[in-house]
Amino acid sequence: MSCRVDVSQPLYDSGSYEFKRVGTTRSMMKKSEHRSKVSYQYSERSIANRKDLYDFIDALDEDEGIRICGKLKNHVGGGFVFIGYYRGSYCVNICDRMWNRRLRKYVAGGNDEWYYFDTASQAYTFALKQAKSPIQAWLY
Repeated sequence: MSCRVDVSQPLYDSGSYEFKRVGTTRSMMKKSEHRSKVSYQYSERSIANRKDLYDFIDALDEDEGIRICGKLKNHVGGGFVFIGYYRGSYCVNICDRMWNRRLRKYVAGGNDEWYYFDTASQAYTFALKQAKSPIQAWLY
């Protein structure tokens, strides 16, 4: 008995397959197309004021970050300002703030700019200049 495989479908497709007899041979046919819809959720904590913002920046761990709504004219929607801490320095990323109709929320877009600072105070001062007033920020 010979085996015939349909190679018209790419090998990396994650769909499921079934064997179907074709005369005296078998062929592999696509059964259904399935795309996994994975959405990663993380908890966010609202930051109420500038003092709390500084305290959270100063206490950031490497697996935490801060998201701030910006007021930048050269970024869509005023931009987002993200602050993270990695290997002893603070990284501030500024990017576009795009409305996603399907998700019904703002998401980070392109047009990235990256800035690095040695201290929490420097990162805070820089981020505050880019932030909307009153502060709209979240710890994640």
